[in-house]
Amino acid sequence: MRIHVRPATPADRPALLDLFRSAFGAEADAADWAWKYDANPNPGISALAFDGDRPVGFYGAFGTRYRGALGNRPGASAVDVMTHPAARALGHRALFQEMGEAFCRFNLEAGVPFYFGFPHERARVLGERLLGYRSAGAVGEWTRPLSAPPLLRRLRRRLLRVSTGNAFSPAHHALAEALHARPGWRTDRSLTTLNWRLGRPGARYRVHELRDARGRSRGYAVIRAVNERALAVDLQLADEESGALADLVDAVSEAERGAGTASLVVRAPQAARLGARLEELGFERAASDTHFEVRPLDNAFDLERDASAFDYRFLDHDIF
Repeated sequence: MRIHVRPATPADRPALLDLFRSAFGAEADAADWAWKYDANPNPGISALAFDGDRPVGFYGAFGTRYRGALGNRPGASAVDVMTHPAARALGHRALFQEMGEAFCRFNLEAGVPFYFGFPHERARVLGERLLGYRSAGAVGEWTRPLSAPPLLRRLRRRLLRVSTGNAFSPAHHALAEALHARPGWRTDRSLTTLNWRLGRPGARYRVHELRDARGRSRGYAVIRAVNERALAVDLQLADEESGALADLVDAVSEAERGAGTASLVVRAPQAARLGARLEELGFERAASDTHFEVRPLDNAFDLERDASAFDYRFLDHDIF
């Protein structure tokens, strides 16, 4: 097998859908792929491997931008990694490693300092062994039963208003600028990017925006119901130390209690201040077998500083 790898293009889509069918024995969702790879306002560079003229492997890039006080840079997470069954028999690990290294090279040339993912344990071990993934720690999750908030807290929200819909309002612009100016890194939270993200085919999200009496956004929660869990796929506050967090969480709990869900779940880094504040509000840590993994691309990338300061949520994983 003589492998060559190049960046994937939109013209490769039919071949990729065929590869998905061969790799997983199921049909890929063409609309979902068009949303993920074509409509994304921050596209990444995916790697496509060939044996001669036949596609035998794919290493997808879920593109984003990294935003923070240190700058605004291209970013990506690794998704849709797959190989053709015939290629696996001829050397799956060698193909996986070659695709991964090409993916790294393509994205480094595009200015991406590192890429990340949220693998389960088996994929984590493989990525660390073959591709130089580094664990930045187990993912943190917190959960709380959905129940009515105390009367006192409901009365305290009289100067704040929570609006619910399926997209963000223009009031989000100023909040996004404040989030992007914080220390550390996070993925793009601009109005354009978030409204694209919530347009995923087949997925339903509810956006709860908390605004003050002057109409300024003080925070938001994006909820996706999965079985009996209300996943806060994104939860952001202008000031996590303020009472606005309790106001937002309580308002979301009231709204979501009538939607057939039993618990509210938040994902964030284990050491995030948000997690400590949630525990003050009655949330409990939940077990997770998922790790936040980073592959440095730029030699100037400081893993200890930058990976530990990456502020992620469920929304940073493409499957949510």
